[in-house]
Amino acid sequence: MDAMELPAGAQTAAPWAFQAAAGGVAIAFAGRGRAGSREDVLARLTGERRRVAWARQVHSARVLRARPGECGEGDALVSRDAGLALSIVTADCVPVLLAGPSAIAAAHAGWRGIAARVVGATVAAMAEDPAALKAWIGPAIGPCCYETGPDVAAQVAAASDPAIVLEGPAGRPHLDLQRAVRRQLEAAGLNAIEVVPLCTRCETATLHSYRREGKGAGRNHAFIWMSPG
Repeated sequence: MDAMELPAGAQTAAPWAFQAAAGGVAIAFAGRGRAGSREDVLARLTGERRRVAWARQVHSARVLRARPGECGEGDALVSRDAGLALSIVTADCVPVLLAGPSAIAAAHAGWRGIAARVVGATVAAMAEDPAALKAWIGPAIGPCCYETGPDVAAQVAAASDPAIVLEGPAGRPHLDLQRAVRRQLEAAGLNAIEVVPLCTRCETATLHSYRREGKGAGRNHAFIWMSPG
């Protein structure tokens, strides 16, 4: 898969972050750092305060129209509001950010969301030409660490690509969730897809991981907003 180079200076004091901008849209993936609200985390990253939208994430394929604050139960947000940042939180699942000529979106894709095809539902809800969209796939648990049972592996493979299932050292299936999301984006018609090639479980110093830390794990943040330039 095409992976983004991690530029010098991408790791900031608090929180760790990867940021990029293209075509009037800015994105950020943020990990370990001083706790705070979504607005606080984004303000520390950018030096500016913005209105932020988020969802009560439930591992579904439900896409919500974004508004400031909590938008309801679902796992993806779509907006055409230039003043609103969209926020997704993860602890091993895949954060997916999308931008088109007049809309932005953010999706939370764990194995259940991938099996339910939340990615395709998000692309469809943007009501844009998929070929004109750009997507960023953020840090998630990698195939090195994501061992599952055969039933889960079969569901994710059926919704994406059998090649996302690898055999782990103990003979059990390991899943490449970032690759599964990429396959779903490609199936939806996207060509411009970039990946931050980091495993949340491996990156102990910079990213939170439920598999590593359990119920007390913190959350990694993903943001997308419209930005001039």
